[in-house]
Amino acid sequence: MSDWVSLAVSNRDTLNLPRLAAAEDSTPLADAYFQFYGIDFENRYEGLKHHFGVFDSAGFEIAAHVFIPPQAKKTAWLYHGFYDHAGLFKHAIDYCLQRNWAVVVYDLPGHGLSTGKPAEIDSFDQYLQVLRDAFAAAACFDLPATRIAMAQSTGGAILMTYLLQGGEAFEHAVLLAPLVRPKGWRLGKPLHHLIGRRIASLPRRWAENSGDAEFCAWLREADALQCGVLPMSWVNALKHWERAFHRLPTSPVSVLVVQGDADATVDWRFNLPVIRKHFPEARICQLEGARHHLVNESEGIREQIWAQVDEYLMPDQLSS
Repeated sequence: MSDWVSLAVSNRDTLNLPRLAAAEDSTPLADAYFQFYGIDFENRYEGLKHHFGVFDSAGFEIAAHVFIPPQAKKTAWLYHGFYDHAGLFKHAIDYCLQRNWAVVVYDLPGHGLSTGKPAEIDSFDQYLQVLRDAFAAAACFDLPATRIAMAQSTGGAILMTYLLQGGEAFEHAVLLAPLVRPKGWRLGKPLHHLIGRRIASLPRRWAENSGDAEFCAWLREADALQCGVLPMSWVNALKHWERAFHRLPTSPVSVLVVQGDADATVDWRFNLPVIRKHFPEARICQLEGARHHLVNESEGIREQIWAQVDEYLMPDQLSS
């Protein structure tokens, strides 16, 4: 695994991954990467196909995974948050595969194994372009037509924008600790105005954003695909996105919002009323003691999350 991580980190913009559409058998390095992050599900689910490669979008090469179980019922599209990548979504991928759903998940630009300067972005519009282009990139696979979406934090911001702009790809959407503005934003915005043009980045503040202490330590110490700085370009893009987000029209889509009351990363007390305004039919579930990184929370909290998602996505099956 160390060889793969060293290659990915030192050559992020030139990593020679196969095209997603042409991806066939994996390489030993790819297998090591899958095993390290626990996403080697093809070794655990009989007949599962795991395609891994890149597609072009918004000036980047986007690293993506497509998991297809035999006779899949739906396709789940998973969207990760800021600083994260597809390798950290093993619990969410497993949740979907247990229900015999195909899964598509990719690394945002500047994240994971996608190209781009680490964690940087000029505009959230680039994130949205990648979301739209991913549909075409995955069209070569025999995926179920019924689509659901599950998005964490910044992934939630991107997904909400897509829905509010009239996107109709998804039958249901789950928002896990979605971002509208981060905690401390009232101070952060004027601070960025003062220093944002003078410095390129600030050191990252590592937060205990999960009740799983082992995961938090592993993230800091072992995940070489993490970024150690907060780029000012990302903060500037967030400022522009937030202003535009408040002007977007409402949507009739009935989304599920799962939010922890111990989340110290997003300003959830501000965010939830804003989300409710944009999505009047939203179902909001607050979890006591849950922190921000919900897809990697402690096992007990994850069980509560999946129970809420089951109730939202499969109410008929639960009542039968």
